Amino acid sequence: MTNRNPEALQAFAGKVSNSVTGGLNCALTMIGDQLGLYRSLAEKGPMQSGGLAEATHLSERWVREWLYQQACIGQIEYDETADSFFLSEEGKAVLAQEDHPAYMGGMIQSVVAMFDTVEHLPECFRSGLGQSFDDKGEGCACGIERMSRKFQTDYLVPALLPRLDGITERLTAGASVADVGCGGATSTIAMAKAFPASEFIGYDISLHALERARANIAAAGVSNIKLHNPAFDPLPEDSSIDFITTFDVVHDSTHPRQLIDAIKNSLKRDGSWLCADVKGLPTFAENRRDNPMATLAYSFSVLVCMSAGLSTPDGAGLGTLGFHEQKAREMTAAAGLSSFNVIPFDGDVFNAFYDIRH
Repeated sequence: MTNRNPEALQAFAGKVSNSVTGGLNCALTMIGDQLGLYRSLAEKGPMQSGGLAEATHLSERWVREWLYQQACIGQIEYDETADSFFLSEEGKAVLAQEDHPAYMGGMIQSVVAMFDTVEHLPECFRSGLGQSFDDKGEGCACGIERMSRKFQTDYLVPALLPRLDGITERLTAGASVADVGCGGATSTIAMAKAFPASEFIGYDISLHALERARANIAAAGVSNIKLHNPAFDPLPEDSSIDFITTFDVVHDSTHPRQLIDAIKNSLKRDGSWLCADVKGLPTFAENRRDNPMATLAYSFSVLVCMSAGLSTPDGAGLGTLGFHEQKAREMTAAAGLSSFNVIPFDGDVFNAFYDIRH
């Protein structure tokens, strides 16, 4: 029998045990978000389980056991003297305040939505064929929309667009805009509201996303947005679009080269493509060593991003970190887009932003 270092074995087992605990906690954190438990604690302050159950119209016994778990994992604080529970200021920001940049409820929702698709992964590994975005279900689409909502509603128009030379002026005067991979159209709506003289088209192949986009557009009351499914209504090839945006789209694409070609062919000679994609480094060794988001990114990649990119037999499967700056420069140059500028912007910890032109 192989001799093993008992301390090292215990440490490794502890690491795996922590991962198991984290997976279980994702589900229970989503419950807290979905049922308003965090919001109620944030708004009302310290409460015992009975008070929280009454405030949220839930069963006290279930709320009590949930509170015990949350206190043990450190997401909710516990006052032993008063036998009450409360959220720290940091906990409020991350778990209860959807308008805070640190809020993570959307990410948790998207992760839990993936659990239902895990049973299909063994066949993906055997066949090489991934699952489309819609295969992940409506919950994943909703969660990803919530993940990006803060940036798209509060930072995109006032903070990011002015960093692109001439774009704000052009949109104010009236321009044709394509938001490619628009998802729930949060970004499209933000721009359409700010620039009513411009006309916007949101493109997405996800039926879940298009359904959410239609509902969000109706709720926002904007009239200068149309929605297209590029499987039936692709980007025009007549160089007629002034401004194109993609937010975390290219790395998910089954055919990123064809996508970039389509963007290039639809963009006016003096137009601009704002490309946002996940920050990454050229090699695995560099990401493992220097990218603090690498573990999270590779996890998302197997479950969502690479899987979507391999959802057709000839899919590229770039993966979450696969459209890093070096790759983006290479692929856009090969398509004939010769101007590539990195936009300095620290309002999004996950993404890099590129201004790409003819």
